[in-house]
Amino acid sequence: MNKIQIESINHQNVKIEDFKTTFVVLNVENNSYRLNYIKKKEVFLKQKDDGILKYYSEHPLLINHNESTLEVYINSSPADISTFINEIEHAINFIIKGWRSWKEYIEINSGIHLETFKQNIKDGNGKLLNAPISIVESIEKICIKHQVKIKVFGERRYARHKLIIINNQYMIAKDFQLHPK
Repeated sequence: MNKIQIESINHQNVKIEDFKTTFVVLNVENNSYRLNYIKKKEVFLKQKDDGILKYYSEHPLLINHNESTLEVYINSSPADISTFINEIEHAINFIIKGWRSWKEYIEINSGIHLETFKQNIKDGNGKLLNAPISIVESIEKICIKHQVKIKVFGERRYARHKLIIINNQYMIAKDFQLHPK
């Protein structure tokens, strides 16, 4: 099979004809293509649909895969807990731009409930969150502003992944290979 550059169908109308765990079949201008995921990271495909294919190497959805996750613990309490929490929420939302919930970095990634997160801030000790580097760096600035001590664990590493979005469905992988079917 001849490999085709994914950029050749970027911003074109495509129809999802079929999808499996390792590939998706797309129809572009009455031609069928198989798009293989190379080292798949995350796929959200729920239905056969048509829409504009958008291909990204940088996007808010990619930070969970392009940046290592760091674990953050709080070691002192802010004077204004409510403002501190609001600033954390705003900082995370600014980075993820609505593509994920800010609470995901507390509840899902960290395994603690929002109430535990708030209690740990009030007590000035315990787990704060698990998040990618860019989010943690933003949180570190907020902590400096509020004179809150934190401890960050984990190695700061970066990777390169790619994203394809068709309407509200997406695929994230190390790379993609497009072949005529």
